[in-house]
Amino acid sequence: MFDEQYTPAAEEEQFPVITMEEICDIIEDAPRMLILTHVNPDGDCIGSAFALKLMVEAAGGSARCVCPSELPKRLRFLMSGQEDTLFGEDEPTDDYDVICSVDVASPMQLGDHARLIDQVDFMIDHHGVGTRFAPYLLDESASASGEILYDVYATLNARRVFDSCPDAARRIYAAMVSDTGSFKFSNTTPKTHLIAADLVNIINTAEDGGMDTSDVCRSLFGQRTLKELTAQMIAIQNLHFYEEGSLGVVVFTQQMLSDAGLTEEEIGNVVDTPRGVEGVLVGLSIRQTAADPRMYKVSSRANVECDVSAVCASFGGGGHVRAAGCTVEADSMEEAENMVIGAFADAVRAYKESKK
Repeated sequence: MFDEQYTPAAEEEQFPVITMEEICDIIEDAPRMLILTHVNPDGDCIGSAFALKLMVEAAGGSARCVCPSELPKRLRFLMSGQEDTLFGEDEPTDDYDVICSVDVASPMQLGDHARLIDQVDFMIDHHGVGTRFAPYLLDESASASGEILYDVYATLNARRVFDSCPDAARRIYAAMVSDTGSFKFSNTTPKTHLIAADLVNIINTAEDGGMDTSDVCRSLFGQRTLKELTAQMIAIQNLHFYEEGSLGVVVFTQQMLSDAGLTEEEIGNVVDTPRGVEGVLVGLSIRQTAADPRMYKVSSRANVECDVSAVCASFGGGGHVRAAGCTVEADSMEEAENMVIGAFADAVRAYKESKK
């Protein structure tokens, strides 16, 4: 959770900005780097982290990614050839010259690896709401952390640190495609498309036998398991609507998952189910966690400029204006849903009022 005494001004005094050039200087020195990612990693997080790993290695250094939780099956192709990744394990930090985090907005998102925040040398992120815990390179205008990693790639390439690193480019492309919903989401900008065009050229002209951009997109979005379809069916059966249909919610208890033979990983992005219903301005998913039945993970997605990150921040989470998450504590799903709905309903009503 956020510290109640936390203020952006105090945070900025404590942790300075680190520039793109300074990060590239670190990479060019060929360090031994440990790269931290966040719990329940998404395509942007994993794509960006492994892109950084590959660039460090291309510069002559060594790097390892650590993830506080297992990767979803659909993202494991991003690990191909990088099987030394650690999941939820302790790693001796004395083995590294540099520790950094990628796509992590706050210490809470590091899970068990939050114990390392005092040793983090820099963080790369694009989330507007969060708690900085190290010198930071932050670009809120970036559609994904992958966009920032592209700038690192381009800078190192311009310095002739490496001529080309198509495997890093593939992961940057996957990061951007993932966080923009195949360039459908409102965070997609002209710069996003320009970067994507350059990445398509790098990837699809590479003669290394690796995936092309259509392969990357197919791996991310083009196939679903039967269990993922089952999860979507259950989500549709458990849709709840509030605020005259403008707030849609889907809930998953551990009992529901157990009855259907599903894991938390297999319910995927169920928040897109309520979000896709006509008339819904904000879609939510509320999921009871397996580790602690009193903890409920909340994902929110807005179809309009309703600031869901501000609502999630009130619960100790964060994210973007239109996409954010948090965790709430409650004695039952009903209590968790009432707590979350009350906060988001206020935000939806405020948005509607502002449009009158």
